[in-house]
Amino acid sequence: MKTITFDSEKANAVEKAVSEVFGCRVSEIVSLRDTLVKKVVVYILFKTENCCSRVLAANYQISYLYVPTVIAELEYMKKVVPGFESKIESVLKKIL
Repeated sequence: MKTITFDSEKANAVEKAVSEVFGCRVSEIVSLRDTLVKKVVVYILFKTENCCSRVLAANYQISYLYVPTVIAELEYMKKVVPGFESKIESVLKKIL
């Protein structure tokens, strides 16, 4: 079952870990633009915290209908892009 609560402390930890691994600023994650690092944060929170799509969408300024597309896109990138899966694993090691 998906949770409708949003743990901002956990989200901040994920944002910090993603910014360290991917070499970006946190402002790129929380900005209105659609960036890869924002998609990575949404993907990790969706997979690890079992958050509802609407909650993630509201907190990261994207459409809730777009969240399943982001998840599918990053699942595909993990399979196809060399080194992408290892970066995701590095982020997961930092937060867990």
